[in-house]
Amino acid sequence: MPRGRPRQFDRDKALQDAMLVFWRNGYHAASMPDLCGAMGIDVKSLYAAFGNKEKLFEEAVGLYMKATQNALWAHLAKGDPVCVGLKNMFASLTEIMTDSANHPVGCWTTLALVDEDMPSLVVRAIRKARSDWLDVIGACLDAAKETGELPASADVRSLTRFYVATVQGIGIQAHDGATKAELDGLAATAMSVWPDEMAAA
Repeated sequence: MPRGRPRQFDRDKALQDAMLVFWRNGYHAASMPDLCGAMGIDVKSLYAAFGNKEKLFEEAVGLYMKATQNALWAHLAKGDPVCVGLKNMFASLTEIMTDSANHPVGCWTTLALVDEDMPSLVVRAIRKARSDWLDVIGACLDAAKETGELPASADVRSLTRFYVATVQGIGIQAHDGATKAELDGLAATAMSVWPDEMAAA
């Protein structure tokens, strides 16, 4: 007799469904019945496949950030000038953040609350997702400075935090009901501080 039955569900789809529950409800309010119902599995199967709620959340954040990399950060790795990559990234960002047909609006990792009652694994996952934005944009701006796209006098650290704050602001304002057109205007204003853009104005 076999020692165990093979899984009878699509793990990737179940993780996607769990991510949407966490995104809509937050970590604390996402109950096990909510998660199991959305994922189409029972509690035993959830624990067997993912370990526990904290580890499920960590995997869900990883899935979200992989989608972020594919949909947004990819614009920064195409070999275009960094300024062009940022513009294209913001154009995709405003579209994704306002796409209410496929997921909650806004940026999940920006909107996710971090409090002292959360498991440390959950807090680390959220904070890492946010710091990854600093790392990715910072690396691009460092490269732009090295190639001369940004002047030697450019304050890359401050510019990095400014653009990450813009990303986070777009996520928050999308959640609060801002339209894509309004967010596109915000992104255009943010790009106007790029030194070459200022010089051309």
